[in-house]
Amino acid sequence: MNRSNFPINSETGPEESGIFIQGPSLSLEETSLSVIEEMMNMPDLSDLHVEGLSQIPLGKLRINAVRLHAVCRYKKGVKKTDEISPDSVRCIDIHPRALNDQWSRYANFLLFHEFLHALGFSNHGKEFRRVEALWHDREACEMGRSFSSYLRNLNARWLWVCPSCDMKHTRSKRSNGRYRCRLCLRPLIDVKGELHDC
Repeated sequence: MNRSNFPINSETGPEESGIFIQGPSLSLEETSLSVIEEMMNMPDLSDLHVEGLSQIPLGKLRINAVRLHAVCRYKKGVKKTDEISPDSVRCIDIHPRALNDQWSRYANFLLFHEFLHALGFSNHGKEFRRVEALWHDREACEMGRSFSSYLRNLNARWLWVCPSCDMKHTRSKRSNGRYRCRLCLRPLIDVKGELHDC
């Protein structure tokens, strides 16, 4: 399983911009139990094996993952076209940085989303989106982009800066002059250092 032993850094204080505050970590098991309890109260899910979700092993993604926020991993040999149930799932992994007070609402939604996959909604089709829309916290459903931006800023080692208009782009690799500013078309300059205030 993809269980990470990396601790969640709960000591991190507010970032320079005051936007990214890392709070105390939340228990993944407690979070999943509250999500499962809420799912049991949804009439549209009453025919499905929701109580079996509590048997799925939970894990954490690598701390430096940027694009993947959570994943439902099926057991070996299970195809998405098969009849899928919680017994078909090897584990559900969630990003460890989502397990704090700042992102707790988004972590709940991520678990709900992955639990839907475990209940047999294997793709993101029309029926999946209809059931996903049952989640009570619509604002949490829209937090994916800001969470991606948060992770990108935390993992960035380089800042690409336009010398003309001072436009900044956080990146994990150097540009080496290969990229130009979108506004003034000047080659971007690489700046190395702590970039969490971008």
